[in-house]
Amino acid sequence: MDLTRASLLREMLTGTELGTRTTEFAHSLRRFTTRNGGLMLFGPVDDEPWHLTAHLDDELHRAGVEDIRPALVRWAPPPDAPPHLAIGLDRLRDAGRGESLLVVAEEDPADTLLERISDVRRRGTTIFSIGNGDKELTSLSHETLVPELLVPDGFGWTSRPIELDHDEPQSGVPLTDTEPQTTEGFEMAQHLVSLAAADQDAGQPGWRRRLRAAIERLGGEPA
Repeated sequence: MDLTRASLLREMLTGTELGTRTTEFAHSLRRFTTRNGGLMLFGPVDDEPWHLTAHLDDELHRAGVEDIRPALVRWAPPPDAPPHLAIGLDRLRDAGRGESLLVVAEEDPADTLLERISDVRRRGTTIFSIGNGDKELTSLSHETLVPELLVPDGFGWTSRPIELDHDEPQSGVPLTDTEPQTTEGFEMAQHLVSLAAADQDAGQPGWRRRLRAAIERLGGEPA
């Protein structure tokens, strides 16, 4: 999904639970990451969150936010990896107050992942998670987002005809390839979070954002 489509989607979802929660989640992420370079992303060993890290980095850079550019923490980066892809588990051991760990886990997290998260939390790092509602991950997180509970009806299903070779037998029932709603919704939520994290007022306290919105509704200049 490109920037234009993601922006249009966010506009369409304004006022929905998904739009509201992803915005609140992203703004909290900005607000609680107070240390320079203190935003880390982490996930399962076989599904590291490259996708969200790249989108967050692009959106924050585009918005001129350079102090909390995200770092992807990897389980075993190769020795010849470029610097931004060579951040290993030592980064978690150095984490502390003023930093945030954003965990992205579409499937139930393994015990090894939960142990790492627990260690980081004990050091005072704020834990955010985008997951499937797993109880253990939720209990370790200060704030969690479960996309499959928020995606409105009609979003997230992709159905297309399967093209068969002419010599393959065909039944009278049309065949379709349907991608699960949870997978589409999980991706959609990540795009919305990355866009909202770059909002001009994302790092402001809630009362400032509410005041700004009230002034704009009254037709005045932005606060």
